[in-house]
Amino acid sequence: MNADEKKPTYLFISRKSSHYRYYQKIVDYLDGNAELRKLKTLVFPRLSQWHKVNKLDIDDLVDVHMKRKQVRHPLLKTNVILRKLVRNFYEFREKSRASYYFSLFEKHPCETVVMWNGMKQPNRTPYVVAKAAGKKTQLFENGLLPHTTVLDSKGVNAMNSLPRNSDFYRDWEGESSSSNKQLVVRAPHKNRKAVQAEIELPERYVFVPFQVPNDTQIVCHSPWVEDMDAFYLALESALQYLQHQAQWQGFKFVIKEHPSWPRSFTHLHQRNPDIIFANNNNTQSLVENAIAVVTINSTVGIEALLLEKAVITLGNAFFNIDGLVEHCKDQTSFNQALMQIEQKQVDLTFVEKFLSYVRSEYSLPQSWNNLSEPSSHFAAVKQRLEQPYQPETKE
Repeated sequence: MNADEKKPTYLFISRKSSHYRYYQKIVDYLDGNAELRKLKTLVFPRLSQWHKVNKLDIDDLVDVHMKRKQVRHPLLKTNVILRKLVRNFYEFREKSRASYYFSLFEKHPCETVVMWNGMKQPNRTPYVVAKAAGKKTQLFENGLLPHTTVLDSKGVNAMNSLPRNSDFYRDWEGESSSSNKQLVVRAPHKNRKAVQAEIELPERYVFVPFQVPNDTQIVCHSPWVEDMDAFYLALESALQYLQHQAQWQGFKFVIKEHPSWPRSFTHLHQRNPDIIFANNNNTQSLVENAIAVVTINSTVGIEALLLEKAVITLGNAFFNIDGLVEHCKDQTSFNQALMQIEQKQVDLTFVEKFLSYVRSEYSLPQSWNNLSEPSSHFAAVKQRLEQPYQPETKE
């Protein structure tokens, strides 16, 4: 780089994908103050950087990736030798990639590295190395509310920068605003079968949105519900408890599988008459007509708050805030929460303040993959890059 050339403040790293195309538009908007690099997946090791690599927590770079692979390929769970071989390969691959990125960040003049999510591979390694190399980091993620985008310097989902103290939101002096309550329809995976007819729903039910089993929301942020089969068993166990309580007013569970997951849980569809699958029903209608919503940590939980429904969470979530949702850390507390769910009134004033804060102070306007006014969105991105989100606390 010549001395008179402008040094880019921001380095965006992404695969050739929809994220890459989105980043390219941001880089163009930033007009020379940013650079976009294609993410490297396979590289030769840089031996000169190996001493830095050895200081990293390699398990941190491999564990989540292995867990996600085991969900996709169950043979890795049962075949110890195969699992060991695969893990050895990933350990060497990530060490090599770490050495490459140490070398890159040593030479690159950027101050901030910008990536997507930061929790899963192949993004995890360059993200961790960037921090180890002394670079600032910013992470994009899908919006927490419809028609929004996340850009956070601390983390995403359960690791984001939003305060967890209910008083913070109650004391917030900003204006509460009415949110758009029309949910965004999630596109189905290409391997999902053609849409069939909606089913007739029971009169009284609790809605349970399944999540993508190998997503980091489950692999990293679901301490006691390992996967969707375990989620189903937790529902069955709760029903066994509820059915023995004289004062329980009966209801069923209605599950909708996540449309982005290519496989269906057909082995569970007819297992229990009180747990019904409604994969082809509209999510918004399922939420609106439910007694309550039970989720591990899906953004459907936030959407349920938007639609003024009581929410129970079983996993780690940024919205596990006292007075906002009922968070259950084990089966016993889950059973009790379900028993009391209809007696607890949703604090709509608190919900409105929380959602208004998230929309106006934390979220970036418009969804990154559906921009109606690109220039205003990119201006908001630029401002957030220059001034990373930090909650204002009272002295």
